[in-house]
Amino acid sequence: MAKLGDIATYINGYAFKPQDWSDEGIPIIRIQDLTGNSYQANRYNGEYASKYEVNDGDVLISWSASLGVYIWHGEKAVLNQHIFKVVFDKERISKDFFVHQVGLILENAASDAHGATMKHLTKPVFDALPFYLPPYEKQCEIAEVLDKVTSLISLRKQQLAKLDELVKARFVEMFGDSVANTKNFPSTTLETVMTVFPQNGLYKPQTDYVQDDTGIPILRIDAFYNGKVTNWNTLKRLICSETEIDRYLLKENDIVINRVNSIEYLGKCAHIVGLKEKTVFESNMMRFHMDEKKVNAVYVTEVLCTEDIYRQILRRAKKSVNQASINQEDVKSLEILVPPLSLQNQFAAFVERVDQQKQTVQQSLEKLELMKKALMQEYFG
Repeated sequence: MAKLGDIATYINGYAFKPQDWSDEGIPIIRIQDLTGNSYQANRYNGEYASKYEVNDGDVLISWSASLGVYIWHGEKAVLNQHIFKVVFDKERISKDFFVHQVGLILENAASDAHGATMKHLTKPVFDALPFYLPPYEKQCEIAEVLDKVTSLISLRKQQLAKLDELVKARFVEMFGDSVANTKNFPSTTLETVMTVFPQNGLYKPQTDYVQDDTGIPILRIDAFYNGKVTNWNTLKRLICSETEIDRYLLKENDIVINRVNSIEYLGKCAHIVGLKEKTVFESNMMRFHMDEKKVNAVYVTEVLCTEDIYRQILRRAKKSVNQASINQEDVKSLEILVPPLSLQNQFAAFVERVDQQKQTVQQSLEKLELMKKALMQEYFG
């Protein structure tokens, strides 16, 4: 066993300021550039110390806001603060072995992170974290096994993404360009095709949330993606009164939409299918129900995920620093195209078939993730 501080040197990035940003020069690597949440690249067009330079293949560790370890794949860049560049200058280390193990170390260390609003590891805590250091040949053997499992996990995720792309391609094929209305479908507002109108969700303080299986699940915005709830079994739970349950209870075929958040997540929505038990929804979203004699909820959900609807939402949104919001009237006024119901139902049937394929891939993905977790425990303890 060794300590992280004894096996490599960790160089913290430079504290670039907004006035340092440029439209030209080399990229500045920020935490959001590593996590995939970046919507705008910042660049720097000036002199810098060579220690801040990052090249393809360098290992980076974010130690503030979002703990994680990454291998940089991209052009030459400079490193922003709150990220370490790892220099393997103290021990002979397999880079892949290091990345696998440090990923687990950071996951376990998250509970020791300091900061009320921003989680981070202090340098002394980071340097003191234990690291399993077998001979180099053993490192390579372990890394090879974990690389294979990780590659299969990545492949399954790619398959899921391709199936999502297939649905979107089918949508365009059947309904054309919604902005230009290339199929000449009639248009209307959401309000005219609703049977249950938008209603804000339930606010509960953190003290009402529970860590066990008591209470009931609550749907939060981190639990859905691309129009669907990703996993009903992992929802957080809380204690509710019967009155609250009756008022905020989700029903099959409801649609929920994010009403307040950072601008890029505003309008994020999900179609409620496959409810496992009584479930409520939280206050930063709205729920509504469509008139199934006029529209298919699967079709409407796909429409709500389009760029056209997002642009409509942005035009209606009330914006403030780091946050934007829409209200119930904004949602009711959103304009959608209404193709023949028979065509909408054909699309929904196609989505159902694709979802069945996704379920098979998802089950394989979950088995692989369990296998990797077991291997990580076996190797690193």
